[in-house]
Amino acid sequence: MPVVTEIRYDAKAGRYRLFVDGAYCTSVRQRTFPALGIELGQRIDCDEIKRREAFHWKHAYGEAAWKKEKVRIARVKAIIEARFSGLEVLVEGFGADSNDFIPEHPKEPGKPDLSIRGKQSGQTYCALEVSGTEVRRGTDYWVRPDKLSYAQHHPEQHVWICLHYARPSEKLVFIRPDPNQCYQPVPVRVGKAIEHYVLFDDDSRETGSLEDFYAFLLSQRPEHLLASRHEDPI
Repeated sequence: MPVVTEIRYDAKAGRYRLFVDGAYCTSVRQRTFPALGIELGQRIDCDEIKRREAFHWKHAYGEAAWKKEKVRIARVKAIIEARFSGLEVLVEGFGADSNDFIPEHPKEPGKPDLSIRGKQSGQTYCALEVSGTEVRRGTDYWVRPDKLSYAQHHPEQHVWICLHYARPSEKLVFIRPDPNQCYQPVPVRVGKAIEHYVLFDDDSRETGSLEDFYAFLLSQRPEHLLASRHEDPI
């Protein structure tokens, strides 16, 4: 069985260079290295090290978190369709329409989960990326940089981000990234590793409520949507 024979830290790159059986294998991000469980003298092959690094966050959160994400997407879809019966919300994001855990990465990171369009016209009004946690803690809203980057690079899609929290009371927060803003991620410790997020709060100009999102939809074609209004299910 192959053995980890050397671990070098490259301070300039912020990465660990790993050697297996005396040969260079790969480099690992400083922020995820502590969580990978790689040690000098450990019996492990190079392919397994690369797999742990590439898919660390998917495996760290695991299948349970994946299933909760499916629940969030279905709930947000139901809320929007209950308000506007003239709309249909299509599940389109990577793996968003599957209950099976997918360990790979999407070809384009940050691609939204949902597409919202008119039932009769087929016109697409916007795309919606769904995230959040089961229980809301604190006052900040954490958004991965790739989700913001996708929205900024696809202004024609009118990409919004929806954060859904189930408890202590159900809450939906909508964020519309500014295509001209240079967002600066900050390091956040998640377990043993460090992830980077862009932080928003209720005072951020990009942040809005469910009613703000509805107002955007109405601004796209109000005569079509107003006639379809139902009571909100929350």
